[in-house]
Amino acid sequence: MKHMRRLLLVRHGLPDYSARKAGDEPPGPPLSYVGMQQIRQVLPCLRELSPVALYSSPLARTRESAALAAEALGLPVRIDSDLKEWHRTEQIYHVNQRSARWLGHWLSGDQRTAVIFGHASPLLSILRTALYLPHAGWWIGTRRERLALNTCDRFEVSMGSLFEIVFEPDFVTARCLHHPRPRVVHYTRRRGPVQSFSRPTMVGENREVRRPNFGPLIGYRAR
Repeated sequence: MKHMRRLLLVRHGLPDYSARKAGDEPPGPPLSYVGMQQIRQVLPCLRELSPVALYSSPLARTRESAALAAEALGLPVRIDSDLKEWHRTEQIYHVNQRSARWLGHWLSGDQRTAVIFGHASPLLSILRTALYLPHAGWWIGTRRERLALNTCDRFEVSMGSLFEIVFEPDFVTARCLHHPRPRVVHYTRRRGPVQSFSRPTMVGENREVRRPNFGPLIGYRAR
């Protein structure tokens, strides 16, 4: 469709936590064998959508995830620090700010379809920015063992999952295209892999959200 652009969001596969490396400090933990299998499951979907560019956070688990896609798609990996993981010294505002900066830069270009390999917080931030939804923290305050689950978008960006954002002149649509097996949305040293979040309300996770495209109000248009 003319004037339609597509941004594909892939969260890195399951890291190798036995490396005992902090997830927000470079290079962070590498990709595990299970994580590689999760990323390989998403490759057929990516081939079908024919992206022309591939972007990645600079951390090891995203770079290694992106490298698997680069080999399958025949594309170079473009590293961008604006896509890095939420660091413990940052407020969620800073993550939202750099994620919005990256999205605005991409929308100012002319790539029809591109892929990002990133982390949960920045990818959720890009989803919310594109849809003009309120931003929310991945964690409650500074307590990373307590997760914020009752946000209005209710996307669950599992490791190795694929989401797409479609930009049209009048609407922006975000939808989940793929969750891998095993499905892992979070990891704690005490509980290990968390396969899904318990929901505090009767509403389950969203698979698709469609909103008016307010981009033209701030200078971004579907090209």
